[in-house]
Amino acid sequence: TLFVPEDYLRNCTPGMRKWWELKSQYFDCVIFYKVGKFYELYHMDAVVGVNKLGLVFMKGTWAHSGFPEIAFDRFSNILVQKGHKVVRVEQMETPEMMEARCRSMSHPTKYDRVVHREVCRIISKGTQTYSILDGDFSETHHKYLLCVKEKCDDSAGLRRTYGVCFVDTTVGKFYLGQFVDDRHSSRFRTLLAHYTPVQILFERGNPSTETQKIMKSLLPSTVQEGLMSGSQFWNASKTLKTLLEEDYFKDKENVNSVAVLPPVIKSMTAENDSLGLTPGENSELALSALGSCVFYLKKCIIDKEILSMAKFEEYVPVDTNIGKGIKPSSIFTKSNQKMVLDGVTLTNL
Repeated sequence: TLFVPEDYLRNCTPGMRKWWELKSQYFDCVIFYKVGKFYELYHMDAVVGVNKLGLVFMKGTWAHSGFPEIAFDRFSNILVQKGHKVVRVEQMETPEMMEARCRSMSHPTKYDRVVHREVCRIISKGTQTYSILDGDFSETHHKYLLCVKEKCDDSAGLRRTYGVCFVDTTVGKFYLGQFVDDRHSSRFRTLLAHYTPVQILFERGNPSTETQKIMKSLLPSTVQEGLMSGSQFWNASKTLKTLLEEDYFKDKENVNSVAVLPPVIKSMTAENDSLGLTPGENSELALSALGSCVFYLKKCIIDKEILSMAKFEEYVPVDTNIGKGIKPSSIFTKSNQKMVLDGVTLTNL
């Protein structure tokens, strides 16, 4: 965020005041600000537009650039690929609606006499979806947003437990799991190799120094973002409570039906709690990781769209119970042998 003094805002035009109010909340993003049929970029965002998108500065007293609305997909995509976050701000009323609104007020100020605008979407590398605005979906590989929470089981760090939740927002599929790992974090490394994320969310002060080193060395170009514990990176109970209260999983046909948690999430709640509000003992980290994911999708205004699909799958590390998924006729069942390509092997290959 950014602090913008009130006396500075008082000297701004009404439209520019709204821009600064938004920029103060989304200082780490580039704001595409809708004006008529164009998206405009101001001040430091305009400089990004000129340097990264090849736009030209418009005449005026401050840095200012823009492009027609039809090019939104192309330009937002370029910035997101370069690691920026893009905020799309749309006009929520026409000039006629604004006039009618002002007429209905007893003493409209100059700040009321401006078209009402709102943030409609925040796009980051791990939260791209594909709608009409976003043009064609040409890339074939998955784009995972990974949320991770860790707990060291002993002071020497020889055993650690990871809770992970990763989602591919282009298809709306979530993977959720919790697993015990060795001191080299072999399973965690293998997860990063098999499902390489484009963006990582972690709880500030949570991952151990070793885990942070692994993420930095294996994924140097991946966007990594720390969330505040509690308010942004939720605990397991808050996650379950929010999932039920927000009615993400309500039956659309039957309005009076009660929201039910998807089976994978339900299996992670305590058996003696029929409401599904108490986390199971070996699922707290996984549910907390899911909570940070829900918080982030909510912030990007795609939570309803993606969670309501209810596509959840449990993530089980490839080396656990290897014999489980093998057909009885297979040669492997008798000897129970199978080779796993772990993270280190894949990197070396």
